[in-house]
Amino acid sequence: MKKFVFSIIALAGSLLFLAGSLKNCQNIKDDRDRLSNNQRALFEDATLYRTKDSLSAASVEKLTLAKNELEKYNSELVQTVKDLGIKVKRLESASTTIAQTEIDIVAPVKDTTIIVNAEPIPAKVFNWQDNWVSVSGIIQEEEISCHVQSIDTLIQIVHRIPKQFWFIKWGTKAIRQEILCKNPHSQIVYTEYIELKK
Repeated sequence: MKKFVFSIIALAGSLLFLAGSLKNCQNIKDDRDRLSNNQRALFEDATLYRTKDSLSAASVEKLTLAKNELEKYNSELVQTVKDLGIKVKRLESASTTIAQTEIDIVAPVKDTTIIVNAEPIPAKVFNWQDNWVSVSGIIQEEEISCHVQSIDTLIQIVHRIPKQFWFIKWGTKAIRQEILCKNPHSQIVYTEYIELKK
């Protein structure tokens, strides 16, 4: 009877050890796949392109980082998260996009008079605007003062790219982020999408 009980305990211990080993192997495989995907994403630059409407767009593959990898890889982003009062361990994902607005403006200049300390000063004013940018300014003697306002909308879409064998699609090969800039004067020059490993 003692041998039977001992055999049951030994079998249960062996099964627990086997289950733990299988779980450990699965974790190692998942981490290997994550690192492989990260390597592919890092070697692949963000794809910058224009839509049919000539709007600037970008596409980038997701990086999956552990907390310590994020702190080592992007300390500036970590500091921004902390400045917002968010704990890094609670971070789900973060995205950084840089857009540049460049526009050439031709605006008519009109004569005017500005009153400063009850003294009239001759000046010239100009105004220009469209649906996204407005510019107004005053030119007086050796000085120009200008006000520029630019409105921009960035639309971010995160989607799954399936694995494919011939025409059969299944599972998930990668996660990509697509960004669209609605201001036609702006151009996306950089984008990055990071998801934290759980």
